[in-house]
Amino acid sequence: MKMLSMIVAFVFLFVLSAEALPSEKGQKQNPPLSKEEVQKLRDIAVIISGEIARRNIKSVAVLDLKDIKGNPSKRGKTVSAEFRKQIEAVGKTRFAVVNSGGGAVVTGMFLPFKGGDKWRLDIKVLSPDNRLIMSYSGFFRKTKGVKK
Repeated sequence: MKMLSMIVAFVFLFVLSAEALPSEKGQKQNPPLSKEEVQKLRDIAVIISGEIARRNIKSVAVLDLKDIKGNPSKRGKTVSAEFRKQIEAVGKTRFAVVNSGGGAVVTGMFLPFKGGDKWRLDIKVLSPDNRLIMSYSGFFRKTKGVKK
């Protein structure tokens, strides 16, 4: 009986460790954003912050981008964090970026395509009463360098 419980415990631990492997593998497939991707997010931040400033909104909350099922993903959180940094830098003299509340909420969806070389970004800026202030949608493809 003791031997059986040890075998069950061993199998249980093996299964748990096997489930942890894909997430570690997924982290390796989730590289930091490239300079090109950061520049694209900066360009989007300029457009959105211009509209926020034009409407005299004094504070904005930037939420994590969700996947198609409405759940946050690691890559979506990475893109959200960079977008937050960019919108904070662009709008620093016109509005404040806050953690929650605010005169507007920036939310949206980040969808990477298989292979990771193309993704879709949908961003919405909503008023506190959930009215759409503006939205932005775009597809992005990583450009491949020329091999010499």
